[in-house]
Amino acid sequence: MKAKYFYLSFVKKEKLSEDTFIFYFDRRTTGFNFLAGQYIHIYLPIPNEKGRGNSRIFTIASSPLEKDYIFIATKKGKTIFKKTLFNLKSQTPVKSYGPSGSLVIDEIKKPSYVFLAPGIGITPFRSIIKYISQKNLDISVILLASFSKKEEVLFSRELVNISRSNPNIKIVYTLTRISKKLIKKYVKNINKHLYYIAGPASSISDLEGVVSDMGVGSSKIFLEDFEGY
Repeated sequence: MKAKYFYLSFVKKEKLSEDTFIFYFDRRTTGFNFLAGQYIHIYLPIPNEKGRGNSRIFTIASSPLEKDYIFIATKKGKTIFKKTLFNLKSQTPVKSYGPSGSLVIDEIKKPSYVFLAPGIGITPFRSIIKYISQKNLDISVILLASFSKKEEVLFSRELVNISRSNPNIKIVYTLTRISKKLIKKYVKNINKHLYYIAGPASSISDLEGVVSDMGVGSSKIFLEDFEGY
């Protein structure tokens, strides 16, 4: 799907965990479509903050089949961008650009996937897993999601419930780091799968090394790093 500029009308925000919120944007009048796992650029009327301009990238956490809203999830922060985002008024039009990103699934070849998600890196995988469930796709997924403490855990109830009704989807949450030992515990036939890793740059670099050390070739490892802001 070709990326384009468009406007999303902000609807509301809801607390998702200790310091993470979901932001809902009205999708019904945009004509905007995307693939599960993709991201958008969001522009806000702020000065050029630390040479980074006035846009930031956010993974779309909603499924393409959730037609009313696009939603993103992000943590509170002290930057001008974050403060402006968290102070948006309902019905504010927000300039956006997308969709972008190649962390998407192949519905034709239907390979099996292992998703590794440190913290907020879970957002694209919520989109993908929800989509697989809605379409009842015959695609195997194992999600390993790690959080530093219980209060920060995201989407656990929803994703675990999906896995209970779909034997092809396995959901594992941990309050420890994702390690070689943890992966081997839940992933059989290590080289059979494609590995998608999303999250903060330092975390995904470490996880890429873990997966590579297990003998998985680079052609089977796909990364998406989240900038801090």
